[in-house]
Formats: sequence, C-alpha cells, structure tokens
Amino acid sequence: MATSPLTDETSVTSLLTITIAITISAAVLYFLGNLRRTKSPPGPRGLPVVGYLPFLRRNDLHRQLTSLAETHGPIYTIQGLNRSLVVVSSPDLAKEVLRVNESIFSTRPIPIVGRILTYDGIDLANLPYGPDWAGLRKVMFREVLSSGALDTCHALGRGAVEAGMREIRAGEATGVFDAAMKVVVDSTLAMLWGGGEEGGGAAPDFAAEYREATREMTELLGRANVSDVIPLLARFDLQGIQREAAEVAERFDGIITSVVQRRLKDLSSGKSVPSKDLLQILLEIQSREDSLIASSSLHFKAMIQDIASGGTESIAILLEWAMTELLSNKEAMTKIQQELDLIVGPNNFVEQRHLKELNYLNAVVKETCRLHLGLTPRLAGQPCTIGGYHIPKGAAVFVNTWAIHRDPQNWAEPLQFRPERFLDSCEDGPRFDFMGSSFQFLPFGSGRRVCVGLNLAERLMKYVLASMLHSFEWKLPDGEEKLDFSDKLGVVAKKVKPLVAIPFPRRLGKLGCEVQF
Repeated sequence: MATSPLTDETSVTSLLTITIAITISAAVLYFLGNLRRTKSPPGPRGLPVVGYLPFLRRNDLHRQLTSLAETHGPIYTIQGLNRSLVVVSSPDLAKEVLRVNESIFSTRPIPIVGRILTYDGIDLANLPYGPDWAGLRKVMFREVLSSGALDTCHALGRGAVEAGMREIRAGEATGVFDAAMKVVVDSTLAMLWGGGEEGGGAAPDFAAEYREATREMTELLGRANVSDVIPLLARFDLQGIQREAAEVAERFDGIITSVVQRRLKDLSSGKSVPSKDLLQILLEIQSREDSLIASSSLHFKAMIQDIASGGTESIAILLEWAMTELLSNKEAMTKIQQELDLIVGPNNFVEQRHLKELNYLNAVVKETCRLHLGLTPRLAGQPCTIGGYHIPKGAAVFVNTWAIHRDPQNWAEPLQFRPERFLDSCEDGPRFDFMGSSFQFLPFGSGRRVCVGLNLAERLMKYVLASMLHSFEWKLPDGEEKLDFSDKLGVVAKKVKPLVAIPFPRRLGKLGCEVQF
C-alpha cells in the first residue's frame, strides 16, 4: 500500500524532533555533570578583586579558619587576590590531601622571605617535588638524620644539655622559652659541628650569633608581607621585610661558611676531629661523586641550615607549652617526676637510653603537640578533586591541624590536657605516632613531606623536657596562680605571654654546686 507524502513528511519531522531533543538533553546532562565535577568548595563571600583577604587575622588565623569551618563545612575556599586558599578540617579530607593525592600536594607554598632565607628555596623543606628533592630527602633521612647518625652524635648534644642545666640559675625567675631555646640550639649545633671543638661543644661565638639569627628568621617568617599577596609589589619591598631577610640570610651564610672552612682547614692540615659529628657525615657524603651536594655548595649549605635552624624555635615553643600545661596540672607533673625518679634515678642525668622507657613523658610530648600546633600548608601541583570538589592547579591547601586536634568528633574532651590518651594502655594510644600514620594526629605532617627533622625534633623535645623536669622543681612566681594560655600563630602557635617560672634543684648529685643560687 502506498504512503502519502504527508505521512512521510510527518515521520521525518517527528524523527528530527526526537533527535534534537535527545541531543539537547545529552548536552544539558553533560554540562550539569561537568559543572558538578568542577564545583569549587563553598566559602565566605569577600570583596571584589581582593576576595576575603582583608578579613583574615594573621595572629589567630588558626582559630579564625576553625570558626569558618563551623559555618562552611570541613572543606571551603577563601578567595584571594592571586590564588585560592582551600582549608580542610577533617581526618578524611586530610588523608585525601596528604596520602590519596600525595604526589599532587608534594610541594609547599613558600613565601618570599622564606625563599630569601633558604638559598632561594633550595633547602629540603622548601625544594619543589622532583628528582633533586627526592635525592636530598633520601640522604637526609637515611644518612644524616638517621637513628644511627644521631646516636653517634648524641654524646655531643648531651654535653650541651647538661651544660645548659648548670647555667639555669636556681631560685630566680626564669623565662622558660629563652632557657629552652638556648639549650635546644646549643645541643643542635653541638651535634652538627661540635665534634671539631675542644670539649665537644659548639663554638660559643657561633652559637650565640646563630641563636640570634634564628630568632630573627622566625620573626620575619611570622610577619605578614604584602608582597606575598601582590607579587607585583615584591620588587618595591614596601615594608622592608625582604631587605631584613637578606641581611639575616647573609649572616647565616657567613656563619655556615666559616664553620665549614674551619673544618676543611683542620682536615687538610691533618688535624683529627675528636668526635664524629653531623658536619663530618655531610662532608663524607659530599666527597662522593654521585652526590648532589658534591656539585652544589648551596645545596650543601642549605642542608646544614635545615639541621641547625629548621625547627629549633618550634621545639622551644613546644617545650614552653609543655611546661605551661604541666604547671597547670599538678597530677600530671607528679606522674612525670615519679617516672623520672624511677627510670633515671634521683642523682643521675637523663640519658638517651632512658627515653624509650619514659612512657608518660612521651605521652606528655604528644599531648602538647596535639594542643599547640597550627596549620599544614601544601600547594596543588595540578587540578584534582578533594571531598568531591574541584581544586585548581596552584591553589594553596591548608590542612587545619589545630582544628582536627581539637575536634570532639576525633577526641574525647579535646580541650583538656590528658596525656593518658597516648599511653599504650589506652585503646587508641599505640596508633598515634609522629609520622602521621593516623590522620587524627598530624603534628609533623604526613607522607613524603613529613617534617624532615622529625627524628631530631622528637629526640630533642623529649630529652630537653626530661632534663629540665628531672633537674629542677619548677614553681610559679608568687601571686601567679592562673596561667595565660592565649596564643598567636607564627610558624607554630606561640604563647602571647611568655612563661616565667622559678627552678629549684631536685637533685644535688652531679648537678652539684655548679647550680647558682
């Protein structure tokens, strides 16, 4: 039967209509799906051009970012002038950044001042992810700051700590941070280059100058620099911060160069090094043809600077916080001193071998880190997805460690100082380590970019704190019953009001009459 032209035309029209409808529907679905995939995290509304930057408060940024998470959720974006800032505040999201997408976030954002102070950012802490970084990291972890190397140099550091305890003036009001900073820097420098000095200590002139340069470096890194927000202004250095940083960097370089040249001169003249130190280990590595630091003196000096000043002030700040917490918690102070008396003995100095047995002291150090560390910064090396949201290449991502460590979903009574939560006898205690294996506890980061000086920092914190508490009974000055816990964010969260306490000798054996009354 023949069909009419009208019927054929109607069929073609219907088919065309259906085809167009399907095409449009597919395009809409694709667009919506793509939009969903590229959706940015929510965040606070800012101003045109400058975004939310004018509303950020430098000193209490960790608290402000935590407060914003309560409004916008565990992942949100703060729009800046030239870069987005993404903040994550939960263990699951931290895991996505630091482990699942580890290769993408293996570079840290480095401020202009940081670049100036670290030989144009070629130190291990700031070097971008790549072959050079991987090679230097391998050398640092396996050879320079390995447990074996630190054991070899421990006697040098121990001598500096014991000397530091003798210099504390018993019965006098003492700035705990200043006392801790001196001991930490002197001990670090003794292990680094003290093997070539008579008596095994760091050269006093270099040690004092290095302490001051380290203090200035940390202060500069903690200051807001408009050039970081508006890179085009960097050439003008409107605040003079870059000029100050260059002067401090020159002093650092002068000290390091003098120390290395002195050692090389001693070795070339046939003079033996009394004790092997970390500098000697670095020189042996440099002598190998396949070593990166053999071909670059700047990489060599940058590694020395990483060891000497990379975390010394942060360690001293945490020691001050530990003492603050213990002076506010008599029960915890009693427990730690009873443990020291039992393991170390009443009239002995603390030794490295004691530290593994000081379980409560180790728990105190972890609990201090839980309560008083701030933010872990990373840089997105390429676009990716975190928490279902699109993260653009070049975005700065902050893991808000301070918030994670104080979240009641992660910790029971999170604002209370309870070292017991980290004891092996506690159900969750054993799984919390300093390597960031659990994303509820990230004191030194996690993954490839975990703190390069972790091994040294952990030892120093435990050793210096144990020595201070075993050597002295610390009391608050008369009239100071309640301690101030306010803090401000720098490299880490530092006390606003420095802790002042009065030390009284707990043992008179080896400490003896060298303690000044």
